[in-house]
Amino acid sequence: MHARTLLLCAPALLAAALWAQQDPDVPPARRGRDWNAILGRTQAVWPNPRPAVVWLEDLARAKAVAAREGRPLFVVMRCLPCKQCADFDAAVLEGGGALQPLLAQFVCVRLTSVQSVDLRQFPMPVLQDLDLSWWGWFLSPEGMIYGVFGGKDERGDSTRISPAALAATLKRVLDHHFDPRRADWNVDIAPSPGEKPLTPFGLPGFPSWARKFADLHPVQCLHCHQVAEILRQPALDAKRFDKVRDLSLWPYPENVGLELLRDDGLLVNEVREGSPAATLGLKKGDRLGAAGPKKLFSQADFRAVLNQVPASGGELVLRWRRERQVLEGTLVLAEGWKKVNLSWRQSVADGNVGAHPGFAWPNPVGAEDRKRLNVPPKTMAVRPYLPKGTQVERPAGRPEQRRHRRGRQRRIARPLGARVPGLVPHAFRARRQGAPLPEEPEGRVARDRVPARRPGKALARSVGPLIQ
Repeated sequence: MHARTLLLCAPALLAAALWAQQDPDVPPARRGRDWNAILGRTQAVWPNPRPAVVWLEDLARAKAVAAREGRPLFVVMRCLPCKQCADFDAAVLEGGGALQPLLAQFVCVRLTSVQSVDLRQFPMPVLQDLDLSWWGWFLSPEGMIYGVFGGKDERGDSTRISPAALAATLKRVLDHHFDPRRADWNVDIAPSPGEKPLTPFGLPGFPSWARKFADLHPVQCLHCHQVAEILRQPALDAKRFDKVRDLSLWPYPENVGLELLRDDGLLVNEVREGSPAATLGLKKGDRLGAAGPKKLFSQADFRAVLNQVPASGGELVLRWRRERQVLEGTLVLAEGWKKVNLSWRQSVADGNVGAHPGFAWPNPVGAEDRKRLNVPPKTMAVRPYLPKGTQVERPAGRPEQRRHRRGRQRRIARPLGARVPGLVPHAFRARRQGAPLPEEPEGRVARDRVPARRPGKALARSVGPLIQ
């Protein structure tokens, strides 16, 4: 129970640590950090690389190897059923180029089952964007957390990460790990204490989430985005969930006015005029080094710290390098700074936070289809993704029907353009209440409880804008 309490309070604890380290009244001796040394020239001496890059699947064994050889661990969490980031995952596994000699300095681990991950060692609620199916962690042999790597946005899988960006991050982690002064810097994150592992199944929100959504999410293989839903479930049950406050997820550097070079991760490529970063004095060519007490190794590290700043605003101390100088200043963020595009996030679009159309995943509708169907510009329209095995029938005199069977539950969705009065509003209403879609004997979705409406308008009323 103690470990569980620590985990659930982790975001608040990390935020408290950030503010404590930024307090100007705290004397430097208590802060215990010489940032000129931490962010300055490394004193690391890398050992000879391992003979080959071998991906282990046993974390305990990997830690033992890392302790014996004195090497850092690179732990990849990968959801195999998901196609997201598949190309990047393949590039990492194949190595080659700049990655191969760097990966050979690490003890590499590959975990493909999130349901068995110990959340005490991997504080996913704080340091992992749970809407991604690929995420990297960097650890010491003792399990201290150096940093994380990963990222995505609404434009695609490759706009935030690349093999070159991973190579740059691996170099920074190696320089940090092998620097003889590292232990005195006090910048690494310790795992939560406790003897008993804490998995997502042990989270307080899991029983309620499983009861309400097992019909749509059979718990045979738990996905990372479902862990995000489980973490939100207690707030939803207590009616304390606030979509504006609680869905301001993982803001980007652009939220504070910074565009970072993708293939570096921390190098400033542009500073937007009038932004908080511009006010602070950051310039193109600067390289971010630390945010609050956290040393940064990747763009994901920076975003993890930004994610702890409230949407209502706050302050965050930044440190960066400009040529050989280490500079610092306070980033002042006003209310509303944290607005992000949520349209790609499965834990939101297909999650427990509200409306759900009854099909597996809503894909955006293209401009030509919107024009053909006269969908107003600001009205949300989605095209349902239906998994393999979907039965397609064309009954005479009726629009095409798509039938998707999942266990005993049956969902029927008409394709875009089919006239199905009341289908979408009823599906959204049923999903909000956590109930399965009712069916009439002939297999049509029942719609007698909700008056017929245009699907586009019903979607807009039920969901609201996806960009918060």
